[in-house]
Order: sequence, then C-alpha cells, then structure tokens
Amino acid sequence: MAQQHSRTLRSRNPHSPRIQRWWPALLKPIAATLSAAALAATTACAMDNPTLPEWPNAKHNANEDLPYGASYADSADVPGDADAAADMNPAIDNTGSEEPYGSIKPDTRKPKERVPEIFRRGRLIVGVAQSLNRLGFRDPVTGDVAGFEVDLAREIARDIFGDPNRIEFRYVESRERAEALRSGDVDIVVRTMSPTRSRQSKVEFSIPYLQVHSRLLVLSDSKIESFDQLHDKTVCVTRDSTSAVRIKQYDVGRLLLAQAWTDCLMAMQRFQTDAIYTDDAILTGLKAQDPYTALVAETSNTNHYAVAIAPPGFPRKTTGLVMQVNSTLERIRRDGTWQDLYDTWLADYLGPASPLPLKYRDEEASKELNKLRRKAVEEQ
Repeated sequence: MAQQHSRTLRSRNPHSPRIQRWWPALLKPIAATLSAAALAATTACAMDNPTLPEWPNAKHNANEDLPYGASYADSADVPGDADAAADMNPAIDNTGSEEPYGSIKPDTRKPKERVPEIFRRGRLIVGVAQSLNRLGFRDPVTGDVAGFEVDLAREIARDIFGDPNRIEFRYVESRERAEALRSGDVDIVVRTMSPTRSRQSKVEFSIPYLQVHSRLLVLSDSKIESFDQLHDKTVCVTRDSTSAVRIKQYDVGRLLLAQAWTDCLMAMQRFQTDAIYTDDAILTGLKAQDPYTALVAETSNTNHYAVAIAPPGFPRKTTGLVMQVNSTLERIRRDGTWQDLYDTWLADYLGPASPLPLKYRDEEASKELNKLRRKAVEEQ
C-alpha cells in the first residue's frame, strides 16, 4: 500500500519525464497572454494626457424624462385655476374685490341637531391629501394617514361623536375637491383649499384654520435667493393650482407643470427644474423629505386654508355642518389644541404662529353670496 502511494506521488512530480513532455505546451499560451497584456499596458502608458469619461449633463428639456404627466410650458400660456384667476382679476370676478366673504357663525345647537344625517351614520367622511407631507400623507411605517389637516379633521369628528376615530378618510386630488363635495362623495374637504369669492360661488368654506405665504423651494447650493433671479430659470407648479396663476406676476423663464408637488421635488432632484413655487406649508413637507433643499424668497402674499363644504341647498342642506366645523375651530383655538397641532407638524419649519382671527359674514354679505351662487347655477 505504501509502495502504491509512493508511485502516485512520483507521477505528480513536475520533474518526471511524463510531466516534462506536456509542461511547455501548457505554459506557451499563458506566456502569450501575458505578453499581450504587457504590450497593451505599454501602449496605454504611451498615450498623452489620458482623461476619464465625463458624466453626461442632465437633459433639461427632455419631456420624456420628466415625471409622469409633467411638461414644460411658457408661463404666459398656462391657464391655471380659473377660480384663482378670477379673484386676481376683478374684471373677471365681477366682485370688485379679492377679499372672500366670511363664513357662517355657529349657533347653540348640539351636534345631533346640526348634522343629524352624519350623526345617524356614525362617522364623518373627509377628503384629504395622501402625499402632502406634514399636512395629509400616508405614514410609510404604520400605513395610517397623518398630518396637520388629518388631525384637524379628527377634532371635528371628536366634537360630533365624542370619538376622533369615528371618521372615514378618502383621498382627493386638488382638482377633484369641489366635485367630491357636490357629488356627496365626502362631507367635508380638509386639503389646502383657499377660500376665494369665485370658489365661494360653488363651495362653502369654514373660517380659516391656517395662514400661509408663497415661497420658493430650491436646492441649497443653487444660489437662488429671490424672485428677481427667475428670469432665466425653470419653476415647477402643479396643474390647475392657484400657484400656477400667481407665478405669472413674476418674470420666469418657463414653467414645469406637474401632477403633484412630490413630482416637482423629483424633477428638482433630477435638475429638470430650478425651483418649486407654492405655499410654504406645502413646501415644508417637501423640504422635510430632502435635507439638501432650502426655503427662500418669502413674499408679502398671504393665503389661507379653510375647510370646504358643499354650499347649502346644492344639493343638500349643509348650513348646520358649516356651523359644526366652525364650532370645532373655535374650540381648538380656546383650549390650545390648534397650537399643539401646529407645533407638532409645522412650527419647526414655518416658525411660531397663532390662530387666525374669526371672520363671519353679516346678513348683507350673505345676500350677495346667495346671488352669486344663483348666478353660477344658472350658468351651468
């Protein structure tokens, strides 16, 4: 057995006559390969000033690379929100003023008397956003809807049922808000909707629950600090928004029209737009998602958000619901709940704030608004 093992070892000895016969044949192609590699290396070293390939520049005007549904447009050609356009132009609005009418003052009735149908149903149906970070969004961890406006809606449900969870949230896009109310798909909409006189001809509003300012969100290293620097820049706004109308007062190179504000953020991260223009409450949510962005260029233009409700009698009675919502907004002002919600969701980006003054319309203003609504119905 030992002799057999010895023969095996000797047969693998490279100096044995058998191995020596095929060993040069094995080394020959290896040597050829090494020689070719050495030649290639020598040739590369002989090149003058070798350079690395550069990264390609972003295609600033390539619509095919934009977020879904987005496109570039000249600012003068953007139709925007017809309601907002009317309120910015008194000749179109036929009211002579941009100031909206006030809301309906609450009475002393109990919730089951103000909103009997909702009370019997056992839940409040609310239209909210699903992608506005800090205002109305789906929490990626829990899957629950959350945000300042969501918590505000829960307070309204709390005052009706004694339970903030007796509520059903339905997602609505900004262009669908008024129709969702008119069709009865939702009871109220709490989704960054600003009261204007033109909108009040179609929708009832509560007293405002938040004041916002128009600003720009830019990349931190963009060097953009004011609206005066936008003459050769691209600015992103969403279609059919008040921002698409208000941006026209500035000298802007061109606009990028997107379907959602998160699409604007995506486009800016791809260098397809230089700035995003809208209310600072919306921009704070975008900034929270990207630490390499900055809020700049605060303007004196103020805007308000209010709870939207179908107008009384079109097609159902909603006066009691308006009163109920306003009753809650008054209550959260008094007991500090509004301040707690604001500090939780918005204060770290927007700074300190206080609840807005109450504004209710008098009998004369109610008559003017009813006349405006009748005219709107006749023109449909």
